[in-house]
Amino acid sequence: MKTNDILSEKQKLILELLKRNNIDKLKDFINSLETPLYFLNSTNFDLLTLALSLNCTFYIIKLIYNRCNYKTLNYVVKDIYHLYDMSNHKDETIVNYQNSLEVLMDSNNNVKSPLLVSLEFSDFQSVEFLINKGADMYFKINGKYILEILREENLLTMRKLNFLLKNGFSLKKFKIERLSNFEFKYIKKCLENFVFDINFIKYLLNLYKNKAGISKRKFNHRVNNEINKIEIPMELYLKYLDRKDYKKVEYLYKYYGTEKTRSFKDFILFYLNYFDRNFNKKSFYDFFNFIINNENTFPFSKEYAINENETIIMNKKLKIVELIKNNNNLKLETFLKNNNYILHCLYSSKSEILNLINEYNVSSDIVDILRKYFLI
Repeated sequence: MKTNDILSEKQKLILELLKRNNIDKLKDFINSLETPLYFLNSTNFDLLTLALSLNCTFYIIKLIYNRCNYKTLNYVVKDIYHLYDMSNHKDETIVNYQNSLEVLMDSNNNVKSPLLVSLEFSDFQSVEFLINKGADMYFKINGKYILEILREENLLTMRKLNFLLKNGFSLKKFKIERLSNFEFKYIKKCLENFVFDINFIKYLLNLYKNKAGISKRKFNHRVNNEINKIEIPMELYLKYLDRKDYKKVEYLYKYYGTEKTRSFKDFILFYLNYFDRNFNKKSFYDFFNFIINNENTFPFSKEYAINENETIIMNKKLKIVELIKNNNNLKLETFLKNNNYILHCLYSSKSEILNLINEYNVSSDIVDILRKYFLI
């Protein structure tokens, strides 16, 4: 029901005053009430959430908070459809909020909390005020954290995340697994904030201030202790490994712990094989090409990567010769199609292909297939 029919007359009056953002008239109205202001609140009508949604001044936000005697700020309001009935409103600023409000209120089953609304509208002054008054950054709405809801609404920004981190948000309570669908920049920021936190920074500043010496071994030990504060879930590695976003896999690897290098190598090799969906070694070849062509910290040497890719190339060439010798044109074409990504590496010149044709006295069908894939 997107009308004001569900509201009492007093609720309609105060809603109009909030839309006008007029604190003096709002005070007059509150003082004229015979009952406490919080009597106007209900499960689908909450003055604080309304004021935040209507972008009221901070003074109005504080006034409503103080006069409504909120025992907690960790609550939700449902179905605030009366916000949309602004067709007769003359204030263009308020009218412009109508579309964005409707989109936001239709998300997450029309359930909002004061802190969520203030973050949706980037009202950082109110966000800080609410947090200081007890609004919980880890409060769940329909089983989701506020940070997750902002991401789903495409309203999460680095500024909002930085603001929450500054005010105490941490991976200590928000499990990193829940970040798996977030953009990588948010994952990276949360990791760096949690691992190299304020205590670590104070430790470094104290060393500098006191001009205290520290051995490289002891310093590395302290850094490793910081890194080992968190365990990166395997699904994060796999997400970027499958996407061939190896730079992000490499970034996450630094949180793996140097003592687990062997297990990490086994883990990577196992899942490269798992992602070899066409059974053509492309996942291996692409990964080792990254190792060969980029400076990186992966526990694979360039020599190892070169040898692995050379082995892949050699096995491909042997398979082609086998299929040509057996005059198996159907399997040959299938093999060449599945391995098209690497054909340019198998033979350095057209003459090598012609030598194959002459050496094994192949059929015209085989010749046509080789011409098609090697452009001879």
